Amino acid sequence: MFTEIEGEWDEVFDVVKRATEAVMPFGSRISLVMKADIRPGFTGELDGKLERLEQAIEGGVPDARARGRHS
Repeated sequence: MFTEIEGEWDEVFDVVKRATEAVMPFGSRISLVMKADIRPGFTGELDGKLERLEQAIEGGVPDARARGRHS
């Protein structure tokens, strides 16, 4: 299970730190894996992803072969 966070570097790290501190009393160990996708000039990517998904669900997603892609 993963949680995605979007924002400015310092804000994101503050959220990660506070989340880690919040769960610390409930266990003897915290395992944290982070991955960053830094794309200057791009904002609102999580909202955009949801909008594209909703559009695909409403309109249907064409078969990969119909789009010219073959596995």
